[in-house]
Amino acid sequence: MAATVQFIDGIDEEIAGIKLRKRRNSDTHIVVLLFNPLSAMEKGRSFTNTINAMQLEDEEGKIQVTPSGIRFHFVNNDELSQVECTFEVDSPSAWERVQRFLNRYAEDHGFQFQETSPEGNEAIG
Repeated sequence: MAATVQFIDGIDEEIAGIKLRKRRNSDTHIVVLLFNPLSAMEKGRSFTNTINAMQLEDEEGKIQVTPSGIRFHFVNNDELSQVECTFEVDSPSAWERVQRFLNRYAEDHGFQFQETSPEGNEAIG
């Protein structure tokens, strides 16, 4: 089973990039997923004012995450160029599980992780 990401059930999203960070003053990890384009919007679906959940799924099962932030980037003020979805992971066991998912996603989709700073990593597809 390939690792998948969905905002809307049945519509797989393709991650364009992954950024991993850690808060300096806690054990909280921050995951930023970049999408270009966002399939859920292209299929004639739209979001309400907020996105309440995102589902990550791989051979171990499903991970339900709640985004802490969504940013829509536009070109020429009207053409969606990229969507940035951020979520936080507080517990060590949840972080280990998210890392396993991200590693599987990276392997399935040809990403390579690179160290970008002492505080974060980035995956590029």
